[in-house]
Amino acid sequence: MEITNLQKKLIILLSILVGIMVSITFSLYRAIYVNPNNLNVIYQTLQDEAIPTSLNDVSILYFTDLEFGEFQNQERTENLFNTIYDLAPDVVIFGGDLYDSSDQINDENNQLLINYLSKIDAPLGKFAVLGEKDQLDETMFNTVNSIYSNSQFEILSDINVKIGNQSTASIRLIGLSSQPNFEQALSNLSSDEYNLLISHYPDTLVNETLASYPISLALAGHSHGTQVTYPIIGGYRSIENATQLNRSISKNLSFDYIISSGVGCTNVNVRLLSTPEIYYFNLHH
Repeated sequence: MEITNLQKKLIILLSILVGIMVSITFSLYRAIYVNPNNLNVIYQTLQDEAIPTSLNDVSILYFTDLEFGEFQNQERTENLFNTIYDLAPDVVIFGGDLYDSSDQINDENNQLLINYLSKIDAPLGKFAVLGEKDQLDETMFNTVNSIYSNSQFEILSDINVKIGNQSTASIRLIGLSSQPNFEQALSNLSSDEYNLLISHYPDTLVNETLASYPISLALAGHSHGTQVTYPIIGGYRSIENATQLNRSISKNLSFDYIISSGVGCTNVNVRLLSTPEIYYFNLHH
């Protein structure tokens, strides 16, 4: 029996619909069961004349938003830190939000995080900025500070520090608080130096004050890339302090910036077009 043109069109349409449904089903399966357990390592060379030759091939690892707790369990956390240990960075920077909620705080979990963080052997320094969840209440604030203190991490809250490699030549690492004092944090910056800025909140980077300072590169996190990002449409929800600048909305700033999707999950245990990631930078003059 001969197939009519209408039947051919219906078959084509049905095939397209089936293909779309299969694609959506596959994407949802990966978003729920695969992507949250994956971890991308993004390698990037930071080349700039302001980076001294003594820091050539020095590595900086940046990760953020661990959210240890309901979704970021011990298995995922162990995989993350084993990856960090294998990469053996010279400098480690954590971008904030160690715990997901106060409900997860107990002596066992505190010691577990201390063990993981302490084992990182970064000879040129280990640093962190605080996220909003690190400051949910006094208990959380004191707990996070204690974990960092016992893990040899230095908290950068509106201060900048020099990082050198057996030389007086150095780069500067600037850490901002959630409500930054820019004048204090950015004091003594020079355009002759490479200045790496760390902010937990992406929206902080659009503050006009920063445009008057010689910032080489800024790093931020917080929004997790919304964890669920629809093609074309963007994130499935709006994240406070990441509404002006996020993975879906970019701006032309006076400096380069990177917004990480983080490593943990919060609110929902799903990752669509927002795979957990850490950055591994290699410095070069």
